[in-house]
Amino acid sequence: MLERLGKMLVRRRRAVVIAAAVGFVAAGAIGGGVAQHLSSGGFQDDSAESVRADDVREDLFGTADPNFLLVVTARAGTVDDPAVAAVGLDITERLAAEPETTDVISYWTLGNAPPLRSDDGTRALVIARVDGDEDEVDAAVERLTPIYGRDGDVVEVGVGGFGQVFAEVGKQIEGDLTKAEALALPITLLLLVLIFGGIIAASLPLMVGILAIIGTFLVLRVIAELTQVSIFSLNMTTALGLGLAIDYSLFIVSRFREELHRGATSDDAVVRAVQTAGRTVIYSALTVAVSMSALLVFPLAFLRSFAYAGIPVVLIAGVSAVVVLPAVLAMLGARIDRWAIRAAQPKEVGDGFWHRLAVAVMRRPVLIGVSAVAVLLFLG
Repeated sequence: MLERLGKMLVRRRRAVVIAAAVGFVAAGAIGGGVAQHLSSGGFQDDSAESVRADDVREDLFGTADPNFLLVVTARAGTVDDPAVAAVGLDITERLAAEPETTDVISYWTLGNAPPLRSDDGTRALVIARVDGDEDEVDAAVERLTPIYGRDGDVVEVGVGGFGQVFAEVGKQIEGDLTKAEALALPITLLLLVLIFGGIIAASLPLMVGILAIIGTFLVLRVIAELTQVSIFSLNMTTALGLGLAIDYSLFIVSRFREELHRGATSDDAVVRAVQTAGRTVIYSALTVAVSMSALLVFPLAFLRSFAYAGIPVVLIAGVSAVVVLPAVLAMLGARIDRWAIRAAQPKEVGDGFWHRLAVAVMRRPVLIGVSAVAVLLFLG
């Protein structure tokens, strides 16, 4: 079957590349703005007993836990000073008038209640409840924080509460992941050039990775219309898509170049690469996809979102590596070694460190297997 696929890709190389380009443009146009449709929440299980208990309490008593608070600090004196108290009351009234807040109380509206004041009397609390789901709370907190979190002549106001904490955690994680990706990308590019030995060959894994990532954006855009999908699924998409693209492309490109260096024609090298390395890519993609599907059983949308992203990005990367990449290789032919930084030195079967390592492992499979499990158990 894979041999027939390889021959078909050689014959229809231009049609396959054009179809992939059209699909890429369509996926980018539809899925490019997927981030605007994803959720920053997904950490709550609506069927959990604690969540159901909160719902019952809110239905019976009309109240819920506060998730937004302001810490009002007096610049001079204490929170009982008339000037500070006036500002505190004004902040409380304005916060209570906000459309997103309910159950707004403060130290001053409760008759100077001691539990809402610090021991030294310089700080007091304003407590509120922001209603809505996780995304609505996050949006409300993002709007309210710059309004009420400020420094003034009389008081300094800090923002806290679960709503603010989750918003800050989300921003910190997104920022850290962005920095990590910004650092990893140039390093990855350099390693690709060194591993593949040339600029053209090194660009092919990036092509496969971009196809997988943009294609998955389209899938996430569709899924987001049906259920809650976490914004962090985008990081899974980019990391896993690029990693698998490099892995799968290395199999295909390496085998293609080996066949070329042994004297095979470009078309025969493509067919042979699909027939051999393609099988490895297919089995790997299916295995990873099935493994990722285990995340679908979790009740938290945050965890399920990693399956929503992981399964399609694996499958699209596998299809791109086995279908689109061979078509591109058939068009490139021997030009894949153009702009090479080092001449490729094909090794005969039996040469090389990895071959010797594989042979050594196969000679003592039981000893190596037991030793590896023992080391993993010890480290775990």
